[in-house]
Parts: sequence; C-alpha cells; structure tokens
Amino acid sequence: MPNLAGDVVYPLTRTSIPKKAIGLYLLCLVFLLGTNFTYARPIALATSEVSPFSDSQDVSKGYVNEIVVKAFEELGEPLNVERYPHARALMLAKTGALDGVFPVHDYERVNDSFLLSDAIPAGASGFLIRTKDFKGSSEIPNLVEWLKRQNLRGIGYLRGTVAPKFLSNEAFFNMYPGKSTVNLLDLLGRERIDVLFIDKYSAKEALVNERPSLIGEFIFIPGEEVQSSFHLALSKQNPKSSKLIEKFNLALQKQKQNGLLARTLEKYGVYNTSQNEDALIVGAPDINAVFNAKAYLDKYGSPLSQSNIQWRIMDETVLRRRLLGNFSVNENSFDLVLIGNYGLPIWAKRDILVPFNTHPDDYDINDVIPAALHANTVDGKLYGLPFVAETTLTFYRKDLLEKFNLSLPSVLTYTDVKALAQQVHMPEKEIYGVGLRTRVGWGQNMALVSTMANTYGASWLDEKMRPTLDSAAWLNAVKMYADLAKNVGPPGNEDMGWQENQKLFAQGKLAFFVDASSLGGALFDKNFSKVTEFTGVTYAPLGKQQKGAQWFWSWNFAVPKQSRYVKESQQLAHFLTSKTFIDDLKKVSGEYAAPSGTRHSTYSSAYQQAVPYAAFEHQALKLLSSDDLSNSMIGRQFIPIPEFTAIGYAVGAQINDVVTGKKSVKVALDNAQNQTEIILERAGYFTNKGN
Repeated sequence: MPNLAGDVVYPLTRTSIPKKAIGLYLLCLVFLLGTNFTYARPIALATSEVSPFSDSQDVSKGYVNEIVVKAFEELGEPLNVERYPHARALMLAKTGALDGVFPVHDYERVNDSFLLSDAIPAGASGFLIRTKDFKGSSEIPNLVEWLKRQNLRGIGYLRGTVAPKFLSNEAFFNMYPGKSTVNLLDLLGRERIDVLFIDKYSAKEALVNERPSLIGEFIFIPGEEVQSSFHLALSKQNPKSSKLIEKFNLALQKQKQNGLLARTLEKYGVYNTSQNEDALIVGAPDINAVFNAKAYLDKYGSPLSQSNIQWRIMDETVLRRRLLGNFSVNENSFDLVLIGNYGLPIWAKRDILVPFNTHPDDYDINDVIPAALHANTVDGKLYGLPFVAETTLTFYRKDLLEKFNLSLPSVLTYTDVKALAQQVHMPEKEIYGVGLRTRVGWGQNMALVSTMANTYGASWLDEKMRPTLDSAAWLNAVKMYADLAKNVGPPGNEDMGWQENQKLFAQGKLAFFVDASSLGGALFDKNFSKVTEFTGVTYAPLGKQQKGAQWFWSWNFAVPKQSRYVKESQQLAHFLTSKTFIDDLKKVSGEYAAPSGTRHSTYSSAYQQAVPYAAFEHQALKLLSSDDLSNSMIGRQFIPIPEFTAIGYAVGAQINDVVTGKKSVKVALDNAQNQTEIILERAGYFTNKGN
C-alpha cells in the first residue's frame, strides 16, 4: 500500500535503516553523548557544617561557600555542591566519588589524598568548656596542666577533623569524635565531655540557631585560640585536580585584589581584627539612620575623646546573629553596639551590658518618647539609649477609595480592611487589595501576625510560660491574616517581605499596606513611589480589642561590659541620641535625615511639614503607653527569651504553610503549639506538661 503521506522517512525505523546500521548509529551516538557529558559534567564538591555560617537549606550560603562558588563562577566552571557531615564529605572526596570538599582546616591531615588551595581566612578554633568549670585566672600558662588540675578529661572534636596533638598524645585525656557540632554541644551540656575543640564561628552559629537553650552555658578558654585557615581540597583521584587548583587559586587571588573577598567576609560579620586595634568599634545594622550618622561623624567629627571610630555595618539579621553568637559564649567583638529591644533586656538581665546611670546636663532624658525609654529599662535601670524607633501604620490609596466611593471608618479594624480590600481588588489590572508580610521569620511574617494575635486577644504564653497558640484568639487572628493574604493579596505572595510589599505599593499595585512606620519615607519619596500624592496614612487596624495592634521596634545604643572603651562608648551613644545631634543633622542633611521615633522634639513643625506621615507616626508612638501595660497599645511581637528566635521561625513556617494552602489554620497552629512546647521544655521553662 503506498505511503499516502509521501516519501518521508523517519530515522531509526525498521523499514528505513538496516539493523546493523541502527546499532552502529546508536553506538556512535552514545559515545558522542558520553564524551560531551564527561566534558560538560559539573565539578562535584561537598560542603559541611565546618563552614562558618553555612546554611543547611542553601549550600551557597556561608562565607567560605560564597567565596568558593564565586571563584568557580569567575572561572566559568559548572559546579554542583552538596552538603554532608564533614567526615562523610572527606570520605566521598577521598575515594573519588566527589571531586573535592570544602572547607578543610589547614591542620587537618589530608595532604596524602588531596591538593589544598591557597588559604581562605578562617578565624580560629578554640576550646569550649562549661562556664561553671572555668576556675582560675584569665591567663593559663600551660593548657594541658590546667585541664589536668581541673580534672577535665573528655575532649570532643568534630569527626573528620583532627584534635590537637598536644592533647591526643596525652594518656590522661579521652578523645570523643562527634558526628556534628550540635551533637558535641549537647554532649558538653550533659557533661558527657568536658572540653570541645571546635571552630569558634561554627559553635556560635549552632548555639544561636539550634541550641538557644545552651546560650551562656559555655565559654572559650581565653588566650588558647588555634589560628588556622580554610582551604578547598580537591581529590587526587581526579586527574584534572592539579590544573583546577591552580585556576582556583588565581580566582581567589583576584577576589583578594579587587576587595570581593573582604566584602564577602564583612557581609557575614567577619572582620580583620588586626586593623585599627586601637579603634572604638561600633557594630550597627545597615539602615539609613546609621549611614547618615556615620557620614556626619566622618565630616564633622564628634566631641568624643576617642577619635578613632571604626564602624562595622552589616545586614541587621547578620548583626543580630553576631551579637547573639558572641554573647552565647560570653565574648564580645564590639565596644558599642546597636541592639534591638528584643535582645536588650535579655542581655541586661544576664549582666552583659553596662547601664547608663548618668546623662550629660543637656541630654534632656524627659524628651525621649516613653515607649522608647521603657524598651531600654530593665529593673529600673537604663541599659540602652534609643537611636531610631518605629511602630505600625496603615498606608492606603486615597484615589482608589474615592473611585469606588469608599471611605475609612474613624476606627479601622481588620474586618474593615478585608471589606474595603475586596471592593478595590482588581487582579486583572494588577491592583491588589492588601500587602502583608508572608516571608518566614520572627522579624518577618511573625512581626505582623503576632500583633494581629494581640489585638484579637491572644498572647504567646500564659502566666506559667506555656504557649497558647492553640487558643481561639490565635485561630481567629491567623484565619483573618490568611484570608487577607490568600484572597486579596498579590499572586505568588508566599515569600513577601516588607521590601517586596513596599515596592508593590510604590508601583501603585496595592490598595492597603500594613507595616512599619519607618517605610513611609520611601513611600512619600517621588523618586521611589509613583503614588505619593494619592497615599494616605492611618493607624494599624484593630482586631477584637483596642490594644496590642501596633508593634514597637527600636535600635538602641548599648555598651557591653567587655568593651575596651566603656566611658568613650557611652559618651558617643549620648551624642548620637541627643537633641543636639538630631538638630544638627537636620540642618546639614535635611529633615528626612533625622533618626525618627525616639524624641518628641524630632517632630517639629518643619519636620512634620517635610515628612507627610510624621504626625501619624508621632501620635501612634505616643499611644504606646508604657505606664500601664494592661492598657498598652504595644503589640508583643516577641517573647523576651533567647529561644524566641527558634520559636518565631518554627511558628512562622507553619503559618506560611496556611498561606500556601498546604495546611489548615488549625493543623498549623496545633503543630506550632507542639513545636513551641518542645523548645521551651528543652530550655527548662517547664518539665511536666500535666501541671
């Protein structure tokens, strides 16, 4: 029968090509594909928890990880990185199953199997012991003899790394290789081992992120650091490793020369301690108020006797982790720090901060807004000076409400926001009813959800420190939150932070935006926002009660007890939070440059005229009464305990699952309740759930 489709011949059909030809064709194809695959195969590397600041969810994070990844990007080499326990990572690379592993300490005995790259700065490893076991002076002339006198026999170290020979060669000590940093910290806390030899940064990260209940329980033996460097180790099983390590070293050298390596380190809060050793070191978040203050000091100086000031400005999340990491092992890297009102009372109660007992005659402490003053007061003493503060406001589009003949009620509630947002929600025109934070984190989605829960009558804990996340009030609040986010929010909004929502509002794509008052500056800046003339401001919405609807956050200057310049640091803190400084900054940099939220005098008529939302912010801050907490408008968006960072993330992840439709509100809150109970129970806040 003729081929009605014509004489089209398809390859690899039984009628068009003989069997032998097919076999030969396939053999050639496999050979060519195999050759191309071998040529284009990504370099396979393993990373591990040895890497400081490494993120188990994202292997590209961690300062060593970023340096290595960027080097291979520079080389144009495809790269595949997987995370393993350190010992397994070394074994896989040693056998050739992987091309290499990073980071490897220079003191690890791996030269027989690996080629090591040039050094990547690593800081130091140290000897971590229980705080209660540190008996004696800060100077230890002979570590081995000191440990023997204290009868500290059990030495833990990370499996796959190498314990110091001067300890492992002594018959007195018992050596315990642990499978992970967290496992070793648990063993130290339970007194199964006595000393932990560990990378200092890794230990701090594990305490902050995974074992907050052990914060403050340990200390590194002073003066006994083992300086080292990190390396990329390539397996000698790979015949190309020699040439590849040469190329990597050239890329690493380029990062050093162009400053990329230093910038990457500083991004993670790692600084060269040899620089400006006599400088007063200030640790600060990368917020506008900090940059404005630094620019002022660089140009005009200060009345400070210590003129050499070094600012270490970093992402606020990194700063919190560095501060908490240092405090977790009773260390300090800063003379003066900007610390949030979450951490300040925790560290003040642990006797880590120096109180401000006196003030300069012209400081005018009574001018400080009470909420900001209260946030820094612990047991009647002032431990911090508020530098900048914020509360919650509702930004809305006046023109959209007018278009639909709508108006705001005199007292706005979340029920009102829902009703109004539904009427102006026009997804077909890329206009959405409301923007809310949905990104997981105690300072992201939970900052808003916590205050919503407050104004619906909920609280994190009861009087016995037991969580109440399975209460009806939490259920009502999260139902409203999820309803708004899912039904009148922008599409794909499961990972929206304040930045993303702020940008959408500025582009004219949101009708309502409930978030921090500090975001108003950009929303009224015509260079950033297209809807400045249509933007209205009012207070945060209420739920079931007229309190707890607003959060309060402040960055506050505090002085650690271990500061080398306590007097000078307090002098600088007083200057940067004074009326004089704020007035001078307005004169030289404009009204917008003033750090807001802390002083009544900041909100002058000229300031309110220049900053359209200033009057609402000032009034909202004044409503945050600090005299009678039972009637306070302050929303408790956090629990002032070290464990809250872990709790906030766990609960935030559950609530995010509601927004994405993975779980019901009840299931998510039941899970959140159980997870919070476990964290609090592990920390020792209660031991018997039946009581």
